[in-house]
Amino acid sequence: MDDESLVRALRTATAAMGATVRGADPHAPVPACPGWSVTDLVDHLGRVHLWAAHCARHGAPPDPYPRRDREQPLPDWYAATADTVVGTLAELSPDHPSWSFSAVPGHQDVRFWRRRQLHETTVHHVDALQAGGLLPTTGLVDRIPGMTTEQAADGVTEVFEVMAPRSLVRHADRPPLEVVPAGEPIAFACTDTDASWTVGVVDGAVRVIDSVAQEAVARVRGPASHLYLALWHRADSAVLVTDGDEAAARRLLAAALVP
Repeated sequence: MDDESLVRALRTATAAMGATVRGADPHAPVPACPGWSVTDLVDHLGRVHLWAAHCARHGAPPDPYPRRDREQPLPDWYAATADTVVGTLAELSPDHPSWSFSAVPGHQDVRFWRRRQLHETTVHHVDALQAGGLLPTTGLVDRIPGMTTEQAADGVTEVFEVMAPRSLVRHADRPPLEVVPAGEPIAFACTDTDASWTVGVVDGAVRVIDSVAQEAVARVRGPASHLYLALWHRADSAVLVTDGDEAAARRLLAAALVP
């Protein structure tokens, strides 16, 4: 996605999350986050918004980490944090140098945070929808409310390009193939757009090819939205169609590629 599209998509995603929060039961449990209520979820996302805005503008994480203003009603506080992150990331140039947690060179700018906050917001909006019974946790998910197919495909790309390498850094005490079990390349293909990827671990690093490579030992297929949510463990990966070495594909789908 281009820079302006990312800003528009982030604005749409935060507005959708805000609307869902206003109608949500704050005590409802979040299926994908055991032990969390909707209040915990919103608290987390709002503080991440403030953290990301600071990282983007100032080139360093805030110290101390942002805290929720508990005197504000939860929906109002979340709306304010969403305004902060969208306003900050829209105001700054996409090339503005920023601090980021990414282990990948070239991700230390505002463009990184526009994309990251889009997908952070979308995944947690899905959490809020599932907590309210407004989005299923079983069956095939062929659409995420407020998100296009192309944006969902970009979310798959971000998992492979950003989050999986980050997992290797976060779990540096473990063998790379234990963290990202892709010693043999695994391909993923969308059934509703032409996006596809082949993922493998080479010399201890994640390598991603934007196509189905001939050397892939397995291929996983499904709608972009379902691939995206399955990688974030918000949708049932068993629904996805697998060809080739199914065991290898299922190991990668089950791995903690994201926090």
